[in-house]
Amino acid sequence: MTAFITVDEALRFKNAIYIDVRSPSEYKESTIVGAVNFPILNDEERAEVGTVYRKENHQKAISLGVKYASYKLPILYEQILDYQNKYEQIIFFCWRGGMRSRSVCDFLSMFNIPKVYQLVGGYKGYRKYIMDYFENKLDFFHFIMIHGLTGVGKTHILEDLSSEGMAVLNLEELAQNSGSVFGDIVFNGEPPSQKMFESKIFHKLFASMEKNIFVESESKRIGNVQIPEKIYRKMISGNHILINTSLDNRVKIILQDYIDHIDENKEKIVKALEHLRKKLGNEAVDNLLQKQSENAYTYIIKYLIEHYYDPLYQYSIDKYKEYDLEIYYEDIKTVAATLQDFVKSLKQQR
Repeated sequence: MTAFITVDEALRFKNAIYIDVRSPSEYKESTIVGAVNFPILNDEERAEVGTVYRKENHQKAISLGVKYASYKLPILYEQILDYQNKYEQIIFFCWRGGMRSRSVCDFLSMFNIPKVYQLVGGYKGYRKYIMDYFENKLDFFHFIMIHGLTGVGKTHILEDLSSEGMAVLNLEELAQNSGSVFGDIVFNGEPPSQKMFESKIFHKLFASMEKNIFVESESKRIGNVQIPEKIYRKMISGNHILINTSLDNRVKIILQDYIDHIDENKEKIVKALEHLRKKLGNEAVDNLLQKQSENAYTYIIKYLIEHYYDPLYQYSIDKYKEYDLEIYYEDIKTVAATLQDFVKSLKQQR
């Protein structure tokens, strides 16, 4: 008999695997973080079953669905036996906990396979849980936002803090975009959909045992996704810390970030520079394109910092008239320790 489990119960398991039995296109658009896809119906089959349901009747659609699902079941059975050796729980879900996930669980229950569950409410229930969490469960958290002009190494500071065991929400990493004109060059992964981006944020917060969470200063939009409104308001209402360093340090940091990605992204770099013609003028962009052909990236980075990025983002720096802490560094490795001391001081004040 099929065993059911709620979203809240499932999220508290430490060693579970989620199996999304929806079609590949549904899975690609968004799924539970970490889930694997085993489509009971592929996209074409799902479309055909839907057409039969609409134009003929419910029973014929079910019969067609059973026909398409049947040849996949032996493969699924073997896969589940393998998963049983690796995971404590195996959780199946479809769109709303309906026929697709139920049919799989019923099939496996005939063989008395333990540790198999159907997720109540399916993916739709999971999404509702996330939205409710953002709406009602954020009071626990206190965000510490790190500000600074382009190239001061905000992302590197977050990485240093994370390696020291501090709670960090790296939104650019989750969005697979650094939010700039060249934002997607340093990331190799597929950018997430808005729903998937929200899911990744949720899982980071849900797993956090720390109240104080460091986050980089961001506009609401990062690439093609947006920070959820409740998260963004919570970020703004937290503490604000300004980081600065020399122009030479900033150029070096940006060059280090991009150097491994330059050869494979030359076309993207050219395209990004072309988009700056309205901002910088044709003469400046033509000069930068010439420098790019000469691999003179130190020149390009310094020029863009002074003539594009600093004028563009200075307003966001000036928006916060009084920062809770300002740090000027020569060695970026010293910043994490200063920020850890800041967190200790917050805890002492409470």
